[in-house]
Amino acid sequence: MLEILDYFRHALTQEKIKWVDPGVMHITIAFLGETDESIIQSVSDIIKQAALGHPPFGLDFRSTGIFRNLHDPRVIWIGTEPNPVMQSIKSELDNELLKFGFEKETREFRPHLTLGRIKYLKNKSALEEALKLFRDQDVQKEMINELIYYESILKPAGPEYIPIINVPLSGR
Repeated sequence: MLEILDYFRHALTQEKIKWVDPGVMHITIAFLGETDESIIQSVSDIIKQAALGHPPFGLDFRSTGIFRNLHDPRVIWIGTEPNPVMQSIKSELDNELLKFGFEKETREFRPHLTLGRIKYLKNKSALEEALKLFRDQDVQKEMINELIYYESILKPAGPEYIPIINVPLSGR
């Protein structure tokens, strides 16, 4: 994955793109936004239950893409192949979080790693060429062994992610 990130950085070096630090790359299963401190423990308990009910799983990263479109690209990403364990975790979390006033996401769940957030792009053809190069290509396989509940603090240099809990996947 780092090779692909480096390729995009090099190919789009003159563009205004905020590249993601590889050390904080993650897949967001549920984005909660501002969360009242009084329910953080309950949310943590929901995540613990989901982790207890699901085993570790392999995740195949495959292909690159963008959110929005080539006329107005906003995010460059590496996607994943569909995975039934991850989808089950997503569904369980969504259903349990409803009890605390969180709404289900209406958009289709498209798990991905964000490579960069585009501020302004002059050379759309360079982006298109880079995307074509990695479209439908297997990138790598990773074992997913835990769920992490993060607090995200937005800072000028980029978001800071502070783990609230890390829970190993331990279901059978």
